[in-house]
Amino acid sequence: MFGFIPLEIEQRVKNGLVPAANALLIIANVVMFVIIRLTGWCWPVGPGSGLLSIVLYGFCHVSFWHLLINMWTLWVFGNPVNRRLGNGCYLLAYLGTIVALGMLARICYFGDVLGASGGIFAVIAIAMFLLPAARLVLCYWAIFPFSLVPAVIRPPKYGISWFIYAGTCRVKMLWCLALVVLLELISLFVAIWSAYATVWNLGHLLGMLCGVAVVLMLPSRITMRTRAAFDSF
Repeated sequence: MFGFIPLEIEQRVKNGLVPAANALLIIANVVMFVIIRLTGWCWPVGPGSGLLSIVLYGFCHVSFWHLLINMWTLWVFGNPVNRRLGNGCYLLAYLGTIVALGMLARICYFGDVLGASGGIFAVIAIAMFLLPAARLVLCYWAIFPFSLVPAVIRPPKYGISWFIYAGTCRVKMLWCLALVVLLELISLFVAIWSAYATVWNLGHLLGMLCGVAVVLMLPSRITMRTRAAFDSF
């Protein structure tokens, strides 16, 4: 078993203020999760679902851990993107992705879809294209036998690390883009090969395509801003 968690995007210019739009989205997701738990209501999108589900599905989560992982990822990637785009453009990019994928699921998909992942992966793609030289700090871990791979590459100081290997690393956002796309494609092919019907990885990849489309449509005053103010050390 192995995994990693993004911790922060390092930038030269740091602003301690939390951008309003990203904070509002996180609060909305948490409030919706509480409402679903208290009332049992839910708004998945799929064939025959109501029109409101095209938006509301993106604020529904199946479990606490689903919510926590998505909101932490949105916090790490969304704050710098929100600062770069401004509140209006950021909300338009995020909600536009949610609506676009919701409409696609309602028209084309054979089941129900819910979760904020599509919008979040759009934000990840925007961050990687607008901040390609910035470094993402990752916390990673690997448990035996996967721990042998990093232990052989970099022999650990303590013997226990041959069985449980953990640490942090800094990776350029441009390399993260390639890694994320590769992992999602591998997961999608494994799901198809095993005949396990899934929309998660496809939704992630479509969300990233929406993020690329957003970057292409952004005005030059945003995309051409001085790299020194936003890139990492």
